[in-house]
Amino acid sequence: MKLDSRYLLSLSLIGAIVLATPVIASAQDRSNDIGLGATDESFAANAKLELAEQLSIRPAVLTDVEFDDDTELTVIAPITYDFESPFKNRRLLPFAGAGIGGTTHDGGSVGLTVTSGADYRASNKLTANGSVVWLTFDDDRVDFIVGLGYNF
Repeated sequence: MKLDSRYLLSLSLIGAIVLATPVIASAQDRSNDIGLGATDESFAANAKLELAEQLSIRPAVLTDVEFDDDTELTVIAPITYDFESPFKNRRLLPFAGAGIGGTTHDGGSVGLTVTSGADYRASNKLTANGSVVWLTFDDDRVDFIVGLGYNF
């Protein structure tokens, strides 16, 4: 299998998230998570890392399911405002935000990413999440991401 910049970029982002999680977890007592998910046409590795109270970065790497030499890779890094839960049990946590992203599709491009969604704290260790992501840099593509994350 030939390695190229797409694979190296995705492995670098995932590695950075994995290496940063213990540092972030020890520095903050917050609800961070890292997990896997899917879109309608791709797999996703995503995370939520709280920067401050009600402010998070939600990096994700999306890759198509073909896994051939023409594999498309999309990397996003939106910063989101995490709203207060509308329910007393505080399990459903909506968010909205924007950031930067890039894709390898059609020679590659970089641009704005806008996202909105919600986390559902299923337990102390698991969070289900769903989001809508508008990728302005990839022919105005809209993705729906559904995933399950491990809380730390």
